[in-house]
Amino acid sequence: MGVRRIEKLFGALCMLALVWSGRASAQEAAPLSDFEFHSSNASLNESLRWAKQQALSYVRTGSDSIGPWYEAALPGRNAFCMRDVSHQTEGAAALGLFEANHNMLHRFAESAAASRNWTAFWEIDGKGLPSPADYRSDDDFWFNLPANFDVLDAIVRMWRWTGDDSYRVDPRLQLFFRETLTDYIAQWQLQPETILTRPRIANQPQTKGEFVASRGIPSYTEGPRNFIFGADLLAAEYRAIRSYQEIAARPVDRELASRLQKIADAIQRILETVAWSQERRHFNGVIQTGMSGFGSGDTLALYFDAVKDPGHIRGALDYVSDPTFWKSINIEEESYIPSVLFRYGRSGAAYRVLLDMAAPDKPRREYPEVSYAVIAAFVSGAMGIEPAHAGEAYDVQTLPQPITKEDDLSVASLRMKGNILDISHAADASTHFVNRNGPAIRWRAAFMGAIDKLSVNGRSFRAERGSLAGGMPISWTTITVPSGGSVTVSRKYGAASRGGAKKGASESHASKIGQ
Repeated sequence: MGVRRIEKLFGALCMLALVWSGRASAQEAAPLSDFEFHSSNASLNESLRWAKQQALSYVRTGSDSIGPWYEAALPGRNAFCMRDVSHQTEGAAALGLFEANHNMLHRFAESAAASRNWTAFWEIDGKGLPSPADYRSDDDFWFNLPANFDVLDAIVRMWRWTGDDSYRVDPRLQLFFRETLTDYIAQWQLQPETILTRPRIANQPQTKGEFVASRGIPSYTEGPRNFIFGADLLAAEYRAIRSYQEIAARPVDRELASRLQKIADAIQRILETVAWSQERRHFNGVIQTGMSGFGSGDTLALYFDAVKDPGHIRGALDYVSDPTFWKSINIEEESYIPSVLFRYGRSGAAYRVLLDMAAPDKPRREYPEVSYAVIAAFVSGAMGIEPAHAGEAYDVQTLPQPITKEDDLSVASLRMKGNILDISHAADASTHFVNRNGPAIRWRAAFMGAIDKLSVNGRSFRAERGSLAGGMPISWTTITVPSGGSVTVSRKYGAASRGGAKKGASESHASKIGQ
């Protein structure tokens, strides 16, 4: 949901949340997930235990007529919202909630319609209908413009995670991609040549109504009305175009994706020139007429990986890492920060925010997005487990970022790309990777720092080098792990393998490196 309205509504809905929670538990037991985790840090372990239990309590297993889904809105509203779902999908995927992710994302895409200028339904209830909390008619409804772009990107991310090509070739999803990146951009005046002078609400078919002043808010920031667009809208539009380029299936889609590159580049330049505050060394949240701005747009600019200038990346990271900032914002925005900081190698700050938002006395930590974000930050951030983008020479990467140099981290029964994986990090010194089930998988074992050689089951191989988006150096080697195989990669040549490699793993690695 939108972040400003939530705080106003939360108090009134607390009692309703308790009532609904009791009803839900009486009607259906929380689903099980065989996803397991461990950290030798007791505080992190307890945060993860709470997050898994809390996240699963919001799952609706399919007894509803709309099929499997999970709550992704105010607790007790019995609904799921575009922004929340887009952010919760990764944590849900780690828990194995693939059917729910697919169902919810597809329902949003299917709801986009010309009568609403190609917006989807902002929030869908448990009956599969637009939530009455946000919708009166196609002329009078609440909508935040980054949402179509956010859902498009989430669909692509789930395609990467699962390898499920229905995310790519389903005709209704293809229509959603094309309409979002053509008519939606045009009708809401989000082209580079119009966005700087657009009205705040570009399409207002009626002058009176409950939501007419919110029918197309040009940001996830909802409180102020004296602005024309948000930095988050620019970042989301840029990311949606880049993600579409990866998933475009047919020749006509690839041709459109190629044409859209100029728009993506221009929107990204506006973000870095107009939204960036040189004086304050971070991104303004919203831009007013005259190109002045206020607030902070740093978190989502980084989340959507839309910042390219190294100095701007450092400034935005410094801003969101500062407790003065993250202790003053609502928990919805805070829930984005740990994964963002891990992605750029700011692990110390990432853990501080992660443990803060999962603390037992944290106000509103029961908001569904929080528990899913904790799980996602652990898997993709602390463990560094990420599926590859299309065209990469690997399928999955790991990159340990433990709290301390002595901290061990592990996950078991993690489902990704048709595989079941067990992965454990011995601090940041070695990683043990088990392909328990599924086809052979190409594993990129990465570590922080510039390393000359890595040990693979005790054998030395030259490491490749690169850097994270923020400039921090990493080193890696790539191994093909067969079904049932296990491999240990270590920073130190000759380090002992945990359990050794099953037949075929080392040979597969040797042939891979020798190519």
